[in-house]
This record gives sequence, C-alpha cells and structure tokens, in this order.
Amino acid sequence: MKTWMTGLLLAMLSGSAWAQVGALTHATVTDRTSIIDPAVAVSEISNGWLAFNMPVVEGTRTPCCWQGNWTSNREVGCSLQTGQHSYGTSHDSPLATNVIVYARVSGGSVKSVQIVGEDCPVEGGGAEVTWIGTTNDTASLDWLDRVTRSSQHDAGDSALYATALHANPQATKHLQDLVTEQHSELSGQALFWLGEARGVSGYRALDALLDELPRGETRQQVNFALTQNDSPEALARLVDISRNDADPEQRGNALFWLAQEYPEQAEDLLLDAVSSEKDGEVLEQAVFAVSQLPGSRGTPILLQLAQDPEQPREIRRQAMFWLANSDDNEALAALEELLTR
Repeated sequence: MKTWMTGLLLAMLSGSAWAQVGALTHATVTDRTSIIDPAVAVSEISNGWLAFNMPVVEGTRTPCCWQGNWTSNREVGCSLQTGQHSYGTSHDSPLATNVIVYARVSGGSVKSVQIVGEDCPVEGGGAEVTWIGTTNDTASLDWLDRVTRSSQHDAGDSALYATALHANPQATKHLQDLVTEQHSELSGQALFWLGEARGVSGYRALDALLDELPRGETRQQVNFALTQNDSPEALARLVDISRNDADPEQRGNALFWLAQEYPEQAEDLLLDAVSSEKDGEVLEQAVFAVSQLPGSRGTPILLQLAQDPEQPREIRRQAMFWLANSDDNEALAALEELLTR
C-alpha cells in the first residue's frame, strides 16, 4: 500500500496526464493549474499548446467543428493537428456556461487559437498540452486583447471571438475600444460581435458609438451590428437612425438593413421615407431597399411608386429600373403592363 501511495503522489506531483481537458484525446497533458494568467503560461512554453477554461456570456451556444454536411446526422469533432471542415454553432447546439480556449505556441508567440465547448471532441494527435484550468478573468481578457491586436488573422480573429464570448462584463469595453481605436478590419469585427454576442450591454455600447464615431464607413457598420442584437431596443434605434440621423448616408444605410433584416416592419417605413425624405441620395437608397425586400414583397410597392404621378420623376424612374432588374416574374409582368398602357 505504501509503494502504491508513493507512486500516486509522484504521478500527481509530476503533473502529467492526470488533468482532464474537456473531451480532448490522444494528447500529453501537463497540469499547471497554479498559473492564472495565460501570458505567463505562454512565456514558459517553447512549442506546444496552451489550454484553459473560460466562462462565457449567457446564451452562448457550444462551438465545435463539423466534419460532415450540415444535416441532422452530422459528425462533430475538432483537431489540434489538422484543418477543420467547418466550425461554429447551430441553433440546436447546447447552451454553454464554459468553453475551452486552445492556443498553439511556437517560439514564445501564439500562432493559432481554437475555442470549443467542454463536450466537443478534440483529437490531440499526440500534441503536448499545458492545461492551466480556470484563469483570472482580467488576465485572460487582457491576454486575448493582446493576441487580437498582435497576431495574424487566424489567431487574432479567434481571440476576438473568444473576447466576445467572455462572461466578464469588461469584455464589452474591450470590444468597444477596438472600434474607437480604428484598427481597420478589427473595427468592423468588433462591432459585429458587440451586436451578435453581448446582448443588452452590446446594444448600449453600439448606441454610445453612434455618438462617438465620425461619419463614415465604420459608423455605418453600427447599423448592421444593431440588426444582429437581440435586445428589444435595437430595432427601435435602427428605425430612429433611418428617420432622424444627421448623416444622409447613415439614414440610407439604415433603410437598407431594415429591408434586409426586418422586411415586415420595413414596408411602411420605406414608403414613409419616400414621402418625407428630402435628400435625393437617401430617396434612391429607399427605393433600392424596397427592391431588396424578400420574395415579391417589394413588387407592389415599386409598381405603386412607378405609377404615382405625385412622385418626383427620379423616384418613378428608379422604381421602374428596379422592377426591370428584378428576377421576379410578377415584377416583370407588372412593368410590361405599365409600359404598354
């Protein structure tokens, strides 16, 4: 008995394969759960993988890799050594409270990052993995921020995704800072994740950014981010932008996204814009947005605009143009009837 206990103690002290890392298989795991900062772990790894547990914001679906088609019989599982067929979540993916962040380290720097659910099968392929378990929230957020800013696309994009999922409320501020600091592609991605993943706090950040950002492309991307947000205020804010924003391009862009994402509500809004908007380019954008309504929903509105003698000539011309460019047979038939009168 004494010999057995001594062997068990030595195995535990050596920190080898006693750590369980989610559903990881075929990997050599070194347990370093005394480390609470991923940056410290990276500095100690020459080559290999770092892994840690991260709490996620409420409503997060379990991310995993799909090895087959998107069917009910799909096969799931990720790999640390080979590329993935596809990656992400679906509407029926189970809800998660934690995910596992894997980071491949080479020469003291992070080369790639993967985020998977605790129950997502991961094939290690003989990889050496340093497991640090649960980290300090602030330390892990700061580390993800540094990887996002300093890494190539694969690692940086995945680190940004992990930031968006992080349960710490300060993750919203990290994303907001990326937007205001105008880091080119990072601004648009950070805006998307504020809308997609951060709920009410993300909405509040987007609302604040409308006041902070100068006119231009990044500010217009706030409109799309609002369409991805599930808070009840998001739609009302987008409608307000389409009607009242001082920037005509912002108003026109908002009309487009209303048509794309909220077609039922957009019909009356677009007709109202055509009758009340004074800016010519916004009017053109409103007619174009009508043409983007799904199915044949926009056809009767375009026909109404094309036939209305009270409408400015340019509006009638735009309505006929989009009728002519429609793939909808009903729209083409309506235009032919109009032209042969």
